[in-house]
Amino acid sequence: MIFFTLAALIIGIIRYKRHRDLRIFTWYIAFSFFQDMSCYYAYPDRHLGDFRVDQMYITGLSFLAFEFIVCNLFILRYILSPRRRRIIKINAFLFFGLIAVETALTFPDFSRMYNLTTVYFFLPESFFLVIPCLFYFYELFLTKNLRSLSDQPAFWVITGILFLNACEIPLLVASKFLKQSAQFYNDAYSLNYILYSILFLLLIRAFLCPPEPEARIAT
Repeated sequence: MIFFTLAALIIGIIRYKRHRDLRIFTWYIAFSFFQDMSCYYAYPDRHLGDFRVDQMYITGLSFLAFEFIVCNLFILRYILSPRRRRIIKINAFLFFGLIAVETALTFPDFSRMYNLTTVYFFLPESFFLVIPCLFYFYELFLTKNLRSLSDQPAFWVITGILFLNACEIPLLVASKFLKQSAQFYNDAYSLNYILYSILFLLLIRAFLCPPEPEARIAT
């Protein structure tokens, strides 16, 4: 995953000026790399209450919020229906309301946050991100566009977002039940790295597309 993260980051920087709408994903990839490094920094000392572990959870939750905002704002640019745009915004407010309540109940007790992170933070994010992705594909089949899908950066980006989160829902649910066995839990959760690697591959594909006309983007 680190290899694909760095590859996507380099290509995102090279193509930064070519794709105005994808610039935020260059920052997204950079933040993802920073979050990965924070996990490596915490890895030698996994004792709860230690600064290394605390910063890992703070960085992880910050990345979660940033990821959700970036994906929603990007998808909204390609949703033309006012009704569906409104539903996506309500969906986002519901997610952040849920996360705010859960954070208030656990912060700053990171020992509790450790046990709740997977099911009460990451799982809701995946569920609430699948909804706007489905709206995008629904409109994609309703809207006539002369450009090939392979030349549309948004198609590759949102396909990656949908694939990642749709696959993570059963993975996160399964990992919750596998926590009793550290080996099985680690083996199952390692699939998360494969899913993010696929996302970064699709982001690379999006960066390599021709620039998308501004007129297609909803305001």
